[in-house]
Amino acid sequence: MFCSTDDTANIIWFDISYVDTISSQADITRFFADNNVNIRFGYLDNTEHAKTGKYIIFTQVEKSVDVDKLVVDLKGLDVVHDVEYGISSCKMVQSVEFPLNLLGERAIIARATTFVDIIRTLYENVSQSDGLLMLSGLKGGINAARYFKGITTIDENNFKDILKELFMATGWGILDIECNCDIMSGRIFVHESFIADSFKKSERPVCGYMSGYFAGFITEVVGKTMQVREVRCKSMGHDVCEHTISLAPQGAKLEHLLRGESI
Repeated sequence: MFCSTDDTANIIWFDISYVDTISSQADITRFFADNNVNIRFGYLDNTEHAKTGKYIIFTQVEKSVDVDKLVVDLKGLDVVHDVEYGISSCKMVQSVEFPLNLLGERAIIARATTFVDIIRTLYENVSQSDGLLMLSGLKGGINAARYFKGITTIDENNFKDILKELFMATGWGILDIECNCDIMSGRIFVHESFIADSFKKSERPVCGYMSGYFAGFITEVVGKTMQVREVRCKSMGHDVCEHTISLAPQGAKLEHLLRGESI
């Protein structure tokens, strides 16, 4: 996260789609150096398409620079597929391109307290709010697993590692997963849960959204209806949040289990 207070310059972000070779990133970085463009911040993303990477670069460019010509020259590099860009005048805080994408969908950055305020509002005004939150998480977990299935191999052998890395990458928490895939039973420990840490004190578990997310993700990967429950929560004074994983009763529908309904 940074900002510029230089009245003679603009902050310009470049969304560069490139051929994913060993020298592509170096070639692009060298292009900006050769054109006296100051790279302030950048990150890579190669999850959208096979053999194609995305390089997001934020630069500080003098207002006198012809940006359109710069983009044309950048597109002329052999390793570059396409370039999108946006210009922000000085004093604008920047950290990601707009619109931001995550796992193939548009994403936003929000404070954890904003998410927790929504949870508190549901608790105070909506009946069966726990089930509603878990159902929302369920859809998120299913969609995330489907996305990974579309770009890589994900199965009972590696889903735990992918789920761990996903949670850490998005800032949701640090996971320890114990799961016996033969009997589909186990536990997920969430350290530094963004929900529990922001919620502070509570008399009941508050990470039901995560329980639903875990259930949806695992169900989509293994092809069996799973149920996940939070049995310990940091907001209640425990050291860590703990979610139990179990195979749902035969014939049960996951959405009914999450709402606590009989089958």
